[in-house]
Amino acid sequence: MKKWIAISVSVMLAIIISAINLFFYLSQANELEGISKQVALLQQENQSIREQLDEGGTRADGFHNRLDSIEVSLEEIDSCLEELRLSFGDISSLGEGLGELDRSITEIKQQLSSLEIVDASQIMDNFEPFVVYIEGTYFGYQVSGSGVLVSAKGHVVTNYHVVEGLKTIDVVISTGETFTAEMLDYDIGRDFAIIKLVTERNDFPFAPLGDSDNLLVGSGVLAVGYPSPLGDIVPGRASVTRGIVSAIRKIDGFTYVQTDTAINPGNSGGALVNFSGELIGINVAKYVDVDIEGIGLAIPVSEVKSKISEYAG
Repeated sequence: MKKWIAISVSVMLAIIISAINLFFYLSQANELEGISKQVALLQQENQSIREQLDEGGTRADGFHNRLDSIEVSLEEIDSCLEELRLSFGDISSLGEGLGELDRSITEIKQQLSSLEIVDASQIMDNFEPFVVYIEGTYFGYQVSGSGVLVSAKGHVVTNYHVVEGLKTIDVVISTGETFTAEMLDYDIGRDFAIIKLVTERNDFPFAPLGDSDNLLVGSGVLAVGYPSPLGDIVPGRASVTRGIVSAIRKIDGFTYVQTDTAINPGNSGGALVNFSGELIGINVAKYVDVDIEGIGLAIPVSEVKSKISEYAG
């Protein structure tokens, strides 16, 4: 009798253990199925990102956010997989699929880092308050140009030829307010001048200064300024043109940033801006000839930083 009781207990225990194992197996199988579906969805997301990258129609930050989200999901899946490996043993095929997806995401991120997917309108919105319109009378003629605010106290950099010989220098800032300015210093050969708005205010927005010493040829730039007034409102809004750094040139002993951005009369003294929204040059001239197109020059900002620091602090 005791023997049958022991056998019955053993059978019952076996059944219970089998039921428990089956429960965990089904539970883990469902979890594995859920992970497989999640991997499939991530692969679809990855393919969607690749297609949009090829079209070039989505901003880089959007890509990065989505890729970061996928990477977080991958980390969670890896954690679950580690638990499943302990129970199921070999699930290498699924792991290999995840590894391939992870490598694909890394590849896309590398592609994004090498591209300059930039919203020029956002850069322009941020930078326009730093650019000013300069006007005055020269031998009875009304002349105008551009300049860039470089301090909260109203220091402005521009070209010397913009303010040369002006009896009075009037500066219109982006809000439409007009100030008289005084000349502080200039360099005729470099065609550079620094002027100061005659005011006690110390709350002017001013441009962040970039590094023009390490510019890469081919990198994108914007030229911002006030070309000869167009339309009935003077000066109106600043104009922006987009291009690249074509070369770094030495001309008559001076270094210039060569760019293919359109620089027209009135743009002189305006800003050359990198895609980080920093001032990297002061637009000075362009070559004009029947056989020449798309050659503009700017004074590298690094060459005048010492003057800016001397007066603007």
